[in-house]
Amino acid sequence: MSEDDVSPERAVMIRLRARLAVVERAAWAGFAEAMRTRPAETEAYIEAERAKCADGFGHRGWAADLTEAERRMLGAEVDSGLAALVADAKAG
Repeated sequence: MSEDDVSPERAVMIRLRARLAVVERAAWAGFAEAMRTRPAETEAYIEAERAKCADGFGHRGWAADLTEAERRMLGAEVDSGLAALVADAKAG
């Protein structure tokens, strides 16, 4: 399948997903190194970020373009993603 077989709208979505995957893998490399060299400090930092995000998406209304329910969902997804990040690093 060539790029010509993909609709322009889907191509935009696929390119964005590819960019996200690249950023995610690069961030993972840095995080894995931080967990290897300074695990306690790295874990404490992630826990502090989870608290900031909970407050930001909850009380301070980050992502003001979203509804309250959408912000709650986004906040929950970010929180579970950060928790999984630490769990994955510890397991691997």
